[in-house]
Amino acid sequence: MPSKDSKQSQTDGTNVVKLPSKTPKKKDGKKVRQPITFSLILTYVILGLLSIVLIVGVVVPSLGSSQSSSSVQFGTYNGEPIEFSQGNYFYRQYQNQAQQNSGSGEAAAYQIWRGAFEQTVFHTAIEQMADDAGIIVAESTLNDAIIDSGVYNKDGKFDIATYEEASVESKNSVKKEISDSIPTQIIVSDLQSVLDSDGELDYILSIGDASKAFDFVVLDASIYPDDATRAFALSNPAPFTLIDISIISLDDEQTAQSIREQIVNGEITFEQAAEENSLDGFAEEGGKAGVFYYHEIETNFTDTEQVNELFSTEVAQVSDVYASPNGYALYRVEQAPFFPDYNDSDVLDDVRAYIQANNPDVTQSYVAEKGEQLLSMVNDSSMSFSEAADELGLTVNSVDLTPPNVGETSYLMGFSYTDQTGYLQAVSTDVDIMKELYALKEGEVSSLIASGDSSIVVQVTSEGEMDEQTRDYISMIYPYVNQQSIQQDLINTIFTADDYEDNFLTVYLDKIMGITSQQ
Repeated sequence: MPSKDSKQSQTDGTNVVKLPSKTPKKKDGKKVRQPITFSLILTYVILGLLSIVLIVGVVVPSLGSSQSSSSVQFGTYNGEPIEFSQGNYFYRQYQNQAQQNSGSGEAAAYQIWRGAFEQTVFHTAIEQMADDAGIIVAESTLNDAIIDSGVYNKDGKFDIATYEEASVESKNSVKKEISDSIPTQIIVSDLQSVLDSDGELDYILSIGDASKAFDFVVLDASIYPDDATRAFALSNPAPFTLIDISIISLDDEQTAQSIREQIVNGEITFEQAAEENSLDGFAEEGGKAGVFYYHEIETNFTDTEQVNELFSTEVAQVSDVYASPNGYALYRVEQAPFFPDYNDSDVLDDVRAYIQANNPDVTQSYVAEKGEQLLSMVNDSSMSFSEAADELGLTVNSVDLTPPNVGETSYLMGFSYTDQTGYLQAVSTDVDIMKELYALKEGEVSSLIASGDSSIVVQVTSEGEMDEQTRDYISMIYPYVNQQSIQQDLINTIFTADDYEDNFLTVYLDKIMGITSQQ
């Protein structure tokens, strides 16, 4: 049987070899992941690029004091340049970001520049909205804002002497900065003044009051009978033939050929070559990879005909150099190909998984038949849902009261919280399926519903309203979350607009970091 405790090391995911994992197959509850933001993704990208550049070259900033008046354009918004130049909004935001960021090095530099860029994009978009709305900053409004800013305060209030002592350049700078900020403040203030809708809140609460609890069974390839699974494997033996191998993974064909010659000539052992040169997670164990099915090994070849050559290689012999999807590989056969024990439950599970992935029609007809049999047993007899499931060897999964949160609003729970199996969660945004499930009365059973590669049959076990504590909590947070949603919608609208051109990464590397590669 194939080894279920793979000797593959846990590495950083950049291996040349991508042999399949040998971890046991089971469904876990869905884990909550931290949100991946656009800025976070770009941060990872830039850090990766910088790490490469710092190895092969030098970082030379191309903007120094001698070029401080230069203008660098990072993109456009609705045709308006998003550019950095002496004294402009981008420049001032860069200074603010630099003062607030206590970090150092390339990561901090990137965050400062990226933050200033995004602030400038947002400001540019809001300014355009203000222009479209005809917002004009009156002189009296500007003067009041300058006084209220506190820039010229003394002992907590505006001081005319402090104002008069300031240089003309300083006064103009303050005036420009405050003048630029007023339209943004007006637009944002208008958004914050949007009234909360009692009707919307009542609608959200009514959804919560339509909560239902469910029992359901899963019908998939795992219920395909052992005898039928065994028969399929015996009639299609090639994909399930096993081989025990060691492997050396490399990214260069010439290097791979050279290492093969050294091993064959006895200059170095296979184990030493793997430890010193292999790029995959098996290197630490001298290349020992373990036992794999033919269909698993096949995925590591670009020419599948060569898999047969490997399976024909004599025990303890080193194979030819074979191209893989991500590089090149050398193999050593540790044990001649052999067939698994088809009485082993793990082997049968592997065969069923293969059938599901490669010959789904074989299992789907059986699953549909079992689903209809279950429905017939429940609807046409006095047998309960759990009794019928038990009769057919199916496991009943239970889900607590859950509202029909099809739109995945943040005000309400959804199946992502209550369904640890993930099957109901997978169909939770399908309007037609949710309509069917929430139209059922207590005790009624659904039709056979497709959920991913599986099917489910669902019964409503109870109905209930939202508890008072949850109702009070939603009513309390609704105004705040609603305002947050409005502001987030504005941000999303700006940064996903068709007329927004973001060239930040390319320009940052070229104009700011001045990266050059020295061979």
